[in-house]
Amino acid sequence: MEEGIFGAGDSEAEISRLKRPAKRQDWVTPDGTLFEITIPATVYPPREDTDVLARALRMLGPGKGQRFLEIGCGSGAVSIYAASLGYRVRACDVNPYAVAATKANAQRLGHDVEVSEGGPGPKEDGPVEQWAGQEPHDVVVWNLPYLSHDASIDDVLGPLEEAALLDTDEKGLTSRLMKHVSENQLINDQGLILLLVSGNNRGLQAERVAQKHGFAARCVTTHSFEDGDPLRLIAIWKPYSGASRHHFSEIPSTNQAALDQSQCVGDLFTAQHQSKARGRRNRAWSSEDRCFAGTWTLALNTPSMSPGFIQILAGHAVITTHAILGVKEEAMVLKWPNDIIQLTDESAGKVAGVLVEGVSKGDEGKVVLGIGVNFSTNQPRNHEFSIAYLDEVIPEVDSEQYTAVIHAVIASYFEHRSGVKNASDEALIEMLNNEVKRSEKILGRPNYRLESWVIKEVDRKGKLSLTNSQNETVLISDGEDLEWPLISNN
Repeated sequence: MEEGIFGAGDSEAEISRLKRPAKRQDWVTPDGTLFEITIPATVYPPREDTDVLARALRMLGPGKGQRFLEIGCGSGAVSIYAASLGYRVRACDVNPYAVAATKANAQRLGHDVEVSEGGPGPKEDGPVEQWAGQEPHDVVVWNLPYLSHDASIDDVLGPLEEAALLDTDEKGLTSRLMKHVSENQLINDQGLILLLVSGNNRGLQAERVAQKHGFAARCVTTHSFEDGDPLRLIAIWKPYSGASRHHFSEIPSTNQAALDQSQCVGDLFTAQHQSKARGRRNRAWSSEDRCFAGTWTLALNTPSMSPGFIQILAGHAVITTHAILGVKEEAMVLKWPNDIIQLTDESAGKVAGVLVEGVSKGDEGKVVLGIGVNFSTNQPRNHEFSIAYLDEVIPEVDSEQYTAVIHAVIASYFEHRSGVKNASDEALIEMLNNEVKRSEKILGRPNYRLESWVIKEVDRKGKLSLTNSQNETVLISDGEDLEWPLISNN
């Protein structure tokens, strides 16, 4: 009986393919060392994607005895290269012939690699300890399945290895891996995961899958094959692992607490209730019955981003968090520069706000980022402007889950993580320009000085460039100067 894309006939095909002789392939490491790799039939050989992972490892520097795990090791090229860099290497693969190949290639090239059969997948293939060992790792890499299944192609490696190339898992292998990482401590507090994923379909969701499990994630490089199929290398880590968290049942202001008390970048201050919360221009922020009120310390000196850019990026982080938790895209929009507007069939109102503040003393300084989100209230809605509540679009918001996800997203955008390349200014600006232009479609063209203007772009300081029908351009730095047709100016 057939199950999935492989059936009983594939077993016979696999046996027939095993009659093909093994091949020898010369693979050159990023350091210029030549590895002669023996590749049995049905085992995945070193290819361009192998080079992408190897280059990423080289950027991390010497292994210095750190623990390394490769999932889906194939012929063993990446694992052997990791061993040559000084890592203590463990590798695994669902294909027993890949396990044998990796063992033999490592032994012949004089490197110590522990290899086991198994790995994450739709079905349990032994306990996690069988393929991952007993101890957490410093680095985990996985070249995830990224090919689309095409039944018309005859020249395949065979079912065992095709299963490692095609993500036929309905849940998604990234999600299964992150579940293992969360529940089984596959990485230590400073550990790093490198996933090579497709630039299409599921691969584009890899960061959000990791963030949903409470891990920071960032695309650090992209690669395109000659046929145009894109790959993305995603770095995943525990957000701000060296920082501390402080939670209070009630304090005057989480921003003020962070300005006064934080000692480390990434320190997070949260409160169930704020008695003197504030927004822009020192306005009072309404602290609802159930809400998220949190402040991160982003810098202890001059930040790499301007405060204006930080607040827009933080607003986008709130929208991303809500999308991860199940809010539909059309229900949430950023009102430049720092308000998040929630839209339903009945109303539009402010559901969240962002406030960036800083202090300086001599050569020292501190920059903090505060975010407030309304979950729900039992009180009558009596505000001078329209307020929205997150439970109107995702009922019964779990405070702990919300904190874990937004903490992961904030770290993904702002944390300077050793071994992880920061997102480029160009990529961030493109992302934010897409966001503000989406808001224009929903909120309408902004009015400035009694005239309707078109959003042109956001610059590196977070200022908004507008143009009018006479091709005049203005640069706006204060949201108070604008009015939006769909909502009153708050």
